Amino acid sequence: MFTKPMKFSLLILTLFSMVLLSACGGDKADDAKPAAGTDEHAADTSGLVVGGAVGNMAPDFTLENIAGGELQLSSLKGKVVIIDFWDTWCPPCRKALPSLEAVSKAHPDDLVVVGVAFGRDGIEKVRQYVTDNNLTFPMVVSDKKFQVAKDFGGVQSIPTTFVLDKNGVIVEVWVGGHSQAEYEAGYLKALGS
Repeated sequence: MFTKPMKFSLLILTLFSMVLLSACGGDKADDAKPAAGTDEHAADTSGLVVGGAVGNMAPDFTLENIAGGELQLSSLKGKVVIIDFWDTWCPPCRKALPSLEAVSKAHPDDLVVVGVAFGRDGIEKVRQYVTDNNLTFPMVVSDKKFQVAKDFGGVQSIPTTFVLDKNGVIVEVWVGGHSQAEYEAGYLKALGS
């Protein structure tokens, strides 16, 4: 039998998990494929489903940049974008961030890595972590209702990483931290799409 404190702790843990980790929303169309390009510089992406699956157009967002101002995803079109959902309390996230930093520095002209911190411990904690670890790529903080995670198909665990081609189409989705070589391979795949 569970004691009252154990039941209460279990309830709190369950509720917290539901709020933070289980998300729904966004259209999931795993079989959606990019439309054929009509111009030699950009694919026609107007008919794509917006969502968090490979082949979907990535959902646009505007989030608070910890360096000041806001960052809008659609402003990065024309570059490969790696979006990494993470938070300061997550050991696999912390392990993956230096690899993302290295890939970001290796391709400054045609790649933008964007960290989307859940910010459970507050924006100041995120700022301090970024400063202490010399992370230079753009870092934003999720909206308080985690709508951005829902829009990306319900990010259920972190780190979760999305690789977008220059048109904003998702070409790769990874759950869990990866090596610099794997992030590099994702970048090259997006560059070639």
